[in-house]
Amino acid sequence: MENKKKFALLAGAAVLLIAAGFGGWRYWKSHQAVQVERLALDGESSQKTIAGIMNREYGNKHYNREEDCWNIEHGNRTYCMKPLSLDRVRVDGEDRFYLLAGGYLWESSHADSDGLVGAFVFKADGSEPIASVRALAYDSVGGAMPGNVKLLQLTRSGQMGWLIQGGGDLNGGYSYREPHLFMPKDGKIIDAAGDLIGAQGQAQVALDFDYHADASKTDAEYYPMLLTVRDEAKKEVASYRFQFDRSKWKYVCGDKTCGERGSLPQDDEDANGEPMDSDDGDAPADPPANANAALFSDGTELSAADLKDVLAAVKATFVVKDSQTWGFVTAECVKPFPLSAEVVKGNEDNHNMLWLEGGNSCTSGNTEHSIWLFIRGEDGHLRANLGLPAKQATVTNDANEGYNDIRLSGNGFCEAVWRWDGKQYAHLKNIATQPGGCGGE
Repeated sequence: MENKKKFALLAGAAVLLIAAGFGGWRYWKSHQAVQVERLALDGESSQKTIAGIMNREYGNKHYNREEDCWNIEHGNRTYCMKPLSLDRVRVDGEDRFYLLAGGYLWESSHADSDGLVGAFVFKADGSEPIASVRALAYDSVGGAMPGNVKLLQLTRSGQMGWLIQGGGDLNGGYSYREPHLFMPKDGKIIDAAGDLIGAQGQAQVALDFDYHADASKTDAEYYPMLLTVRDEAKKEVASYRFQFDRSKWKYVCGDKTCGERGSLPQDDEDANGEPMDSDDGDAPADPPANANAALFSDGTELSAADLKDVLAAVKATFVVKDSQTWGFVTAECVKPFPLSAEVVKGNEDNHNMLWLEGGNSCTSGNTEHSIWLFIRGEDGHLRANLGLPAKQATVTNDANEGYNDIRLSGNGFCEAVWRWDGKQYAHLKNIATQPGGCGGE
């Protein structure tokens, strides 16, 4: 009888140990696994969370009830910020909210080139944000809001990042979808997309660019980023691998194919640029000896420092591939495109102001041409004071503080007027050249 009691006691103890072990495993598991849940924006709890953070960041007095967004002034333009995604992320047993907001311009045209996002990471208990930014600008033709937003886990410890593809679809007038990866860093949010590539040109607009972090075969702190490109039939046409460079805090090419795009379809005419042949039917002329010679047809030469400032501002490099194919390239636009420069009259001796123009569909969207105005700052450096897709710049008779207004045209039936505000050129207004232009009826 006594043995039976001992056995029962031992069995009971074993059950308790198993239960305790299982409970401990569940506790450990809940504190180790990173769990991500996309929340519905129209849910009652979500709306309360969104209103709390948006009112705190933008001010409840700036809430536009009719449009259900928050107004913010950025770059002398008015954007209205709307929530795009809300995710609950559990890390080490603690819930965090990841909220991404996108801004749209009240008045916009294809000449606009800045999109705007607000990004916030904060604890679910309502305490101060872990990381946040109210207004982060990124390249977006027409200032369009991002489309779909994807939240990716980038490290085992739960570092997350929002991936968007700026631009839009061809039906919306854009055929470029450049990726941006917004990541928290030291309490702020930065774009860490680096070398990530997206769709360029009409030949690629129907392709699906699927990005995902690969946690399967790496011991690195940050997961590699894999990109799989599929056609309309869901057939894979290309794949690329990128790795995180902590020193740059960006994703960079993980293999030699990143910058080649050789497996992707290209537009028949000038997907990323065109060979620059001579105007006559004779043999092509020799390529320019250097970037100065390529930019200036009148023999003007910028100093090494000025030339560096100009090319760095447009992220371009002069290349010669062969006697017929030369020009400028960027990390995204790898086929040479033309650029030309002209010193503003009256600045021939000091080169304090100069125009730069050129590009193609890769650099400038459907306009296929951009215009920049460089002005020397007080620190002695040339800076792009104005730069956006346009066909023509007209200096008007209207002026402010000695600087004439500039009127940009070539983006449909809408022209943009830019005025000097005392420090820089800022957008003043749009002028419709035909009924319906500038988004009018």
